Amino acid sequence: MTRKTPANGALVLDIPVGAKLALDINGIDVKLTSSLIGYCKAKYVVTQLPSLVESNKDLLFQYLYSGNDVTVRYLHSGAIFGFRCTIIKYLFSPFPLFFLTFPEKVESYNLRRHKRIPCLLPVTTRIGETSINGLMTDLSLSGCGVTLTLMRKYQPAVAVDDEVQVVCSLFGEDGRDCLRCQIKRSAADSGKIELGLKFVDLPEATRKAILSYIQSAAAILE
Repeated sequence: MTRKTPANGALVLDIPVGAKLALDINGIDVKLTSSLIGYCKAKYVVTQLPSLVESNKDLLFQYLYSGNDVTVRYLHSGAIFGFRCTIIKYLFSPFPLFFLTFPEKVESYNLRRHKRIPCLLPVTTRIGETSINGLMTDLSLSGCGVTLTLMRKYQPAVAVDDEVQVVCSLFGEDGRDCLRCQIKRSAADSGKIELGLKFVDLPEATRKAILSYIQSAAAILE
């Protein structure tokens, strides 16, 4: 989805001051982070000057020339947004600042259309009155895959669209870490069952926690 410029004026950036930013600078393969200082509508955006480890500082400054392309991404209200711009200049004094051109448009990235992130997270799945331990094996913003270990050849009765709860301590809101899910796929084998699950009514805090994990994992896996 693209946020268009209003007919009566320039685009307004919906980013709070201090928001964390991910910067992709043309020519630099290393992912850089920064935070928003502010902006002047239709003129420029100001961020903190990104940094690299000492051994790579020369590489950074080699590509911080005026006109070089930059892609900025950030998380807002549980979704990823991004825009393209170019470098205006950077300053060391009186503070390390990075000036970028003001974007013409901002795009949102729907992670539901992205591939799932592989993972291995301990979970407990509640099916009816039974709790079964297992592993979350993949994760997206819309659902997850879990593999459950069956004890003594116990085979729970499951069907597509049945609701189950997945307990994962990594995701939750105020200590409540049950993810409501619907079964969309199931496959049983000797001693285990694999479920493809769709999330139902995720709390906003849980959605943000899952999105943060996906972003972190994607940065490592890419």
